[in-house]
Amino acid sequence: MAQNDISMTDMSLMPGTYTAARIILVTSCKGGVGKSTCAANLAAAFALRGKKTLLCDCDFDMRCLDLMLGVENDVVYDLYDAATGRAPLSKALIRDERCGNLYLLAAPYSSGDTLTPEMIAAVFGAASADGFEYIIVDTPGTLVPKSVLLTGMARGAVIVASHQPVSIRAADRTAEYLSGYRVPELRLLINEFDVDAAIHGTRPGINEIIDRTSIQLGGIVPYDRRLMLTCEAGELCAFDPKLGNAAAAFDNIAARLSGRYVPLFSGFRGYGVRRRIKKLLGGI
Repeated sequence: MAQNDISMTDMSLMPGTYTAARIILVTSCKGGVGKSTCAANLAAAFALRGKKTLLCDCDFDMRCLDLMLGVENDVVYDLYDAATGRAPLSKALIRDERCGNLYLLAAPYSSGDTLTPEMIAAVFGAASADGFEYIIVDTPGTLVPKSVLLTGMARGAVIVASHQPVSIRAADRTAEYLSGYRVPELRLLINEFDVDAAIHGTRPGINEIIDRTSIQLGGIVPYDRRLMLTCEAGELCAFDPKLGNAAAAFDNIAARLSGRYVPLFSGFRGYGVRRRIKKLLGGI
């Protein structure tokens, strides 16, 4: 029996057991903030850092990660099949041909709500036993399913918010919800951060964001309309040189989640971009 075909009844894979793989939830206070886009690109960032990474789609309503990775025609088995033993995990995984360290486990076409914490815990445990170092779990843009939370296996969560005061405030409510399930290491990710709007005071600046929320700021992804278009075309910014600053942002976030100190805008290129960031941070 292959490692990733471990029996789903193995007691070492029951809820509450930490695995060798670091399991990180990606969630948001509401839909429409680019949560799944961030989950996919964050997983790609870990993979490009040489980490064997599993991107698991637990957003059972939207189930869009196969489209974002451009592998929708390759899905034969999914999370439900792996969790119920209909197919071994090895057959449900889809390897991204652009980066050999990135794998997708697609969301079920149906019946996702019937998965129990024990089933999901067993899948995560089997993936960890197969050498996955990071498991990035995309969850619904409202509340993380209790079937995921009750596994008790998440080492942290990234809460995605848009660059709007209402969204940033709502992220605190999501943090309270996750804390109630003892999810540690909560981080806030501001997606579509508009540097110019922050400079002119029409959107919150960095210090204002930090003051408005109790969640530690984990990263900022700059506004670039091409980022969403890239995902809709089945591509990721990590593999697109035209989106270098967005790719740098996700790489920075991955580094911070790995325990490294990285400046907020490290790796951003372009004189105009750097000049505006410097002005935002009070450098000129």
